Amino acid sequence: MNNFLTFTKGERVAIIVLAAVIFFIIAANFFIANRPANVKNNLQNLDSIMALHEAAIEELKTTRQQDNKTTSEVTETPSHQVTKSYKETRNNINKKVQQPKANSISSKALVQKPVKLNSADTTELKSLPGIGSFFAKNIVDYRNKLGGFIEKEQLLEVYAFDSTRMSNIENLIIIDSIELRRININTDDFKTILRHPYIEYEDVKNIVNYRESKGMIKNWEQYLKVVGRNDIDERLEWYLSF
Repeated sequence: MNNFLTFTKGERVAIIVLAAVIFFIIAANFFIANRPANVKNNLQNLDSIMALHEAAIEELKTTRQQDNKTTSEVTETPSHQVTKSYKETRNNINKKVQQPKANSISSKALVQKPVKLNSADTTELKSLPGIGSFFAKNIVDYRNKLGGFIEKEQLLEVYAFDSTRMSNIENLIIIDSIELRRININTDDFKTILRHPYIEYEDVKNIVNYRESKGMIKNWEQYLKVVGRNDIDERLEWYLSF
């Protein structure tokens, strides 16, 4: 009984039909045995019953094939769909993981606030690409000697600073409007004047000698005459007071 219940619905129907056909065959044989006079008609009935029997067997085979096909589709199709879905999901995740990485670097460069070259401390300077502790300290030291930057290109005068490093940060720095620290040519001492990067030792000697012998230097044009050089950096005028 338990084995009968394990058949599919189609198989159970086919078995019942087959049993009914067998029953009819047995009944027909019994009927024929008792009525020999009507043999011809009984044989025709027997042929019909056999045809039904063969039809039942064919139906049983067809039902088994359909059940097997359905079982195969139910078993295999989900596995295929799950595999395809997994691959698509994995590809989408890989794309999402890779794109934000590139975008995050780009976004960081875009949102970085410009560094004010004349007021930034070493920590702020180190936020610039390619600027570590060494260059941050050199920039601050040179800025103190110079009295402040009036243009970005003056960074190329910093010790060991090159054009490649300059190109990496030139769009990330600005010259703020901090007041420059100026040298008073008529009152500052020898060492203070000599400390400026644009003033040579011989220049300071001429300035001090002129002050002691002839008095104050009144303007930039007179300064050029006192120093007597043709290769003086014209930016020096921004750093002098008279």
